[in-house]
Amino acid sequence: MSARNQQPTFLIADSDPHSRNLLAEVLRAANYFMITTVRDGKELLERTADMHPRVVITASRIPGLSGLEYTRMIRAGYMEVSRQTSIIVMTDTPTKAFLDAAQQSGVDEMLARPFSSQAVLVRVKSVLERPREFIDCAVYVGPCRRRRMIDEYTGPLRRFVDPIGDDAGTMAPWEQEPNRAAVRGCVKRISELSLGLTAGDRRKLREVFFAVKETELKADEFKDQLMGDAARSLGRYIAAIGANGTPDPEVLTTHIDAMHTLGVLTSEHHDERENLIAGLKKVVDKRLGRSNAA
Repeated sequence: MSARNQQPTFLIADSDPHSRNLLAEVLRAANYFMITTVRDGKELLERTADMHPRVVITASRIPGLSGLEYTRMIRAGYMEVSRQTSIIVMTDTPTKAFLDAAQQSGVDEMLARPFSSQAVLVRVKSVLERPREFIDCAVYVGPCRRRRMIDEYTGPLRRFVDPIGDDAGTMAPWEQEPNRAAVRGCVKRISELSLGLTAGDRRKLREVFFAVKETELKADEFKDQLMGDAARSLGRYIAAIGANGTPDPEVLTTHIDAMHTLGVLTSEHHDERENLIAGLKKVVDKRLGRSNAA
């Protein structure tokens, strides 16, 4: 077997051809040659299932799929692809809220754009040469979020070997993990239905709408006002364009991304959660304003 065939395989996903080519050139310059590029979510999932790549570098948003939802699908065992596939997500907006959501999703590394070739290779070498311990438990699947074990660690203790706490009873209903998992399941359903949505597919759009309403009901049941507001925002948009309308994929992806983020942020991130809802309202108002103007 040649040295080239023994190399790690890379899958690059980005809607921008310039970004795809730039990343491929950086990798080739570092003597990585097993590289495939795709431009949207459909191609990303197809090539992932075909190739079983060692490393995936994807933009946080590509047509039809968000980088974080893709990560969650892989960590859940999509099409028998290794759940330990290394995933590097690129973003133009590395806010704390997004980084927290990426960490909760199981992303290996984040790459803020614009980036240098050195920044790319540092992250590639990290996942190839210094991979973190892989955690597979009831509430999280992905690389260890504790980059090093330190005595002063103050994060949540959720591993089987961690001490058992008794603070669950003091948590708000929407922050209790079983409830959050139920809501995340609803959001995942929206994402799955949206991925196969095409222009003029009235039946599929109705299924998406009903999945959105189910998410709204679950959020209200668990007293998560902001998650409910996110679902209501998407429901308002779908209702406004009508059953025969063509939804903007960016509006769908933005809402799904936001709801996934809301699903992992806690009450400590109240301002960030509120900002997400304000952003969704602006997105919908802008799109509906354009429609009305037309």
